[in-house]
Amino acid sequence: MFIAIDGIDGSGITTHCKLLCNWIESLGLKVHLTKEPSSGKIGELIRHYLKLKDIPAAVDALLFAADRVEHCIEIKSYLDKGYIVISDRYVESSRAYQVAEGLPPDWVDLINRYAITPDLNIILDVEPRIALKRKFGRDIGDEKFEELEFLTRVREIMLKNARLRNYPIVDTNKSIEEVHRSLREIILGKFRDVGIII
Repeated sequence: MFIAIDGIDGSGITTHCKLLCNWIESLGLKVHLTKEPSSGKIGELIRHYLKLKDIPAAVDALLFAADRVEHCIEIKSYLDKGYIVISDRYVESSRAYQVAEGLPPDWVDLINRYAITPDLNIILDVEPRIALKRKFGRDIGDEKFEELEFLTRVREIMLKNARLRNYPIVDTNKSIEEVHRSLREIILGKFRDVGIII
């Protein structure tokens, strides 16, 4: 089973992916945690480019799509060995961030057409101002207005796509414990649907 978890920066994806992996292991199931950008060569290149902050949106999108092709080889290898795979970010992050940067949604979908479809895609939702406060460890001032505006746009696109695709949306403005409980309920429901017996 393949689970992808997406959300805006500061929504708690990495924290909750780790907590979910620990919980799934405690159930006696094999689990593999992966992430995007991946740890492969293209993923390393993306991390380098992200620091520069002046990469053209189309180049960014193509690099992420290329990294995802490589990433899917890793995902498939673990799925074939009977693991539950959890990805810290996946295609929905590209759909939201790259469209917010001005790229056409159809083109973003086209370059990601080789990506494995998750069995479950969960969106973690948080108010952008709270997300930025988490990121910077303080309330943000006017100097972060552009970043706030951009994250607001990303969030709107992500939520719209999630509703269209009927993905579960989890409010991460709540405590870590409450969010973790909600995520466990969603995943247990999916386990029942696909016949994973605990």
